[in-house]
Amino acid sequence: MTGVDITKKLESFSNLIQEFGNGTFSSKEIWNRKKEIDENFKAAQFEIPEQKTDAINKFNILIALIEQKEKDVESANAVFSEEGEKLVETFESNAKKILSQESISKDDFKELRALSNDVFEYFKQQRWITKERRTTAWDKYSDIRNIIKDKEDELFAKEREDKAKQLSQSLEITEKLCVVVDACHPDTAIEDLLNFVIRFNDFLKENNLAENNKPWHLIEKPEDVKYSLRSRTETLNDVRNFVTNYRDALTREHKGQVFANIDTLKEDLNKAWDTHKEERQKQQEEWEIKKKERDVKRIEWNKKQQEFLLFLEKRLENQIGYKAKQESYLQSQQEFAKRFENRIPQQQEYIKKLVEQVIDLEKKYATAWTDSFKTKVEEWIKEKKDKIASVEADIEVLKEKVVDINKKADELPARIKELDESIIEIKSKIEEVKEKLKNDVLILENTVVEEVENQSAE
Repeated sequence: MTGVDITKKLESFSNLIQEFGNGTFSSKEIWNRKKEIDENFKAAQFEIPEQKTDAINKFNILIALIEQKEKDVESANAVFSEEGEKLVETFESNAKKILSQESISKDDFKELRALSNDVFEYFKQQRWITKERRTTAWDKYSDIRNIIKDKEDELFAKEREDKAKQLSQSLEITEKLCVVVDACHPDTAIEDLLNFVIRFNDFLKENNLAENNKPWHLIEKPEDVKYSLRSRTETLNDVRNFVTNYRDALTREHKGQVFANIDTLKEDLNKAWDTHKEERQKQQEEWEIKKKERDVKRIEWNKKQQEFLLFLEKRLENQIGYKAKQESYLQSQQEFAKRFENRIPQQQEYIKKLVEQVIDLEKKYATAWTDSFKTKVEEWIKEKKDKIASVEADIEVLKEKVVDINKKADELPARIKELDESIIEIKSKIEEVKEKLKNDVLILENTVVEEVENQSAE
């Protein structure tokens, strides 16, 4: 061992002292190195005495520096220990606060885990002022960490249980949804689809899964089963809406399975729609042809009915006019008969006067003094008797006219009654024709509405 070797060891020792307090080694290692250098001094050979003296002085300075460093490190370690203990207390306080909550989330445990890691960093360093203080702090920290771990394990266990329940429920919902989706196939009886939809909705109500979902189409309108393809399409939309509204009730894989089934079925359903549209188009074309034929017949029928209506209205007008003439004629005939009847007594009275005049003339004839006067009286008597015969003949004519007029008048009421019956019958026929024309318009309107509804239904 030479002086140069001692110098190198002193330089290494100086570097070690400088690192003391910053590294992980203890003061014991430094003092062991000091003892080692002490032994080295005993065996070292220096070239000159001054070299040994300088080395000893430098060694003594380093020893003093060690003592000062130990004091500084001890002071720093006391602060370090106090900080560690306070951090453990903070960890304990936060843990108690969080663990006392009714509901603890993963973020809460994440916060405690981060603080736990900060505390653990203190225990990884050999800077505690005493072993006892470190042990006390560690035991408290360890107890708190174990409590947190137990609580976190409970949370994870509950999450696993909830996840298992969710998975089980998701599987059950998916299986039932897939049955409904498969029943939407065009080859499945629509009554079976309605039955599956009703059963699935009952299942949703039993499991409180119907609150956020609007009523399914076939539940709200079961009568729409008559529109098979539309009901199937609407049901698929209901399935999509349910999966969207209750996305948290299904796993991603199960949602994918449901949508995959829908995509697979849509191909056949689209083909059924295409076939249906072609059939509808063909039916529409056939209907258009038949409609044109019906329209031609209906227009012709309508025209004839209108002509018949005009004929009836004209006939009604004629009958009413004819009835009025017959009534007027009856009245005039009755007046004529009455006038003739009134004239007969007048004529009879006139004959009576003529007879009196004849009697008076006959008396004059009997008392006449001259033949010429008798001749004149005879002429007057003959004139009177001729007049009487003429009046009597007129009376007979009047009587015959009265009889003839009354006979005709007696026939008129029956004829007028027949006209009344004819008028009533014509009016009834007119109303019947008008009702037919009105019904024809209503039937046409209803037919158009039904056709529009049928076209929009499918």
